[in-house]
Amino acid sequence: MATSTRLGRIPLTALPAQALSHRARPRIALMLVLIAAAMPVRIPAALPLVHSMSVLDILLWFAAVTLVLDCAVRPLNVAYPQLFSLLFLPVFVCVVSLAWSQDPAATLRSTMIYVEGLVAYLLVVRELDGLPAGRVMTYLKRYTYLVMIPAVLLLLHVPGFAPQEAGLSPRSGSYVSYYTRLSHPVLGRSNNLATVLVFFVPLLLYWGHTRRDRRFTTAGFVVLTAVVLTLSRGVLLALLVTAVVAALGWAVRHRGIDGRIVAKAIGAVAAAVTGITLFDRFNPSTQEFIGGRLSLDNVMIRSDLVSAAVHKLSDRPFLGYGGGVVPDQDPTLAIKAHNTYLQQAIYYGLPLGLVVTLSLVCLAAFFLHRAGRTALASVVGFTVAVQMLIFVTESSFEGTVLRVLFYLSIGFGAALVRAAEAPSGAP
Repeated sequence: MATSTRLGRIPLTALPAQALSHRARPRIALMLVLIAAAMPVRIPAALPLVHSMSVLDILLWFAAVTLVLDCAVRPLNVAYPQLFSLLFLPVFVCVVSLAWSQDPAATLRSTMIYVEGLVAYLLVVRELDGLPAGRVMTYLKRYTYLVMIPAVLLLLHVPGFAPQEAGLSPRSGSYVSYYTRLSHPVLGRSNNLATVLVFFVPLLLYWGHTRRDRRFTTAGFVVLTAVVLTLSRGVLLALLVTAVVAALGWAVRHRGIDGRIVAKAIGAVAAAVTGITLFDRFNPSTQEFIGGRLSLDNVMIRSDLVSAAVHKLSDRPFLGYGGGVVPDQDPTLAIKAHNTYLQQAIYYGLPLGLVVTLSLVCLAAFFLHRAGRTALASVVGFTVAVQMLIFVTESSFEGTVLRVLFYLSIGFGAALVRAAEAPSGAP
């Protein structure tokens, strides 16, 4: 009697043994990279151009070697050539900017980070190739939990999970700020953690809703609550604005909104409010911090950064200063302009800066364009659009690790959409 066990939507008896083996094998390399990405501890290293390396850096360079060796037996698996071209374009522009860079060493470091990002994307695509969408979502869920665990351990003052920001004194206000809202010991303060986690909230909630799987719905609520507890205004505003636009679009197309979606939305709000209430109750220092978030001081600081950035751009409007370069070593702009699109113009000048900006924006357009083939593509496009809005008020794309994690997240999105588009994929 044929077995009734199913893998995705295909009976096991209908699959060749080689396909079953490929789907069933453990993704050890992927899990090692995801664990390292969740806690990219840095190791001092006296190497050219860099003063330290993270465990994630080491694993990705090993992964790069395996990707090169793979090319000897099969073509490089890029998932979608158009998508890979969009991801590669910023790398190309960064390399070209070496010709006029004010600080070639900084531009080379920026190029290395881009290369690691591409490797992270390619590794995720390769390791998840052939898996059904449900299995891809399982790996995605595991990764989000892995990212949150160090943040919770930091908040609980567990030894080994204190803030690891270089040169940060435990007696400083900056150190204390890690504990006033949910932050990550290695990825950095709350804005960084929120930017990483928010990418996965729509995907988890969508999958849990459409598959009626409480594990994913719960994971979506937990991750959303974690994002809210970061109190990152830019991230939360970007998520809210994109959600409202998406909801209006859905209502127009379907002439109404599913009651289950409304119930899930109410549940998400309730989970977020409960999380903030409990966080405020058991972490009193948060009360003082929330009061500070209501002031306009931070807005004025961001405004000053933008003004300084525009002034520097006016000095070199056509070529900029080179990828990863702090213009004229101005300490004011050492923390970047807190606007990814303006930052690209500073690096590469207005023409090439616009090219890089368009390549990023088109990432969301690429997935949204494929929405007719699978609804999952529209969800991925939605979550990438949230990132694009975050880039208006944050410099996360310029982060050494955060840029790599952005590329890794796009790899998850590509793998998920490709699995859903397969004949046995998800709706």
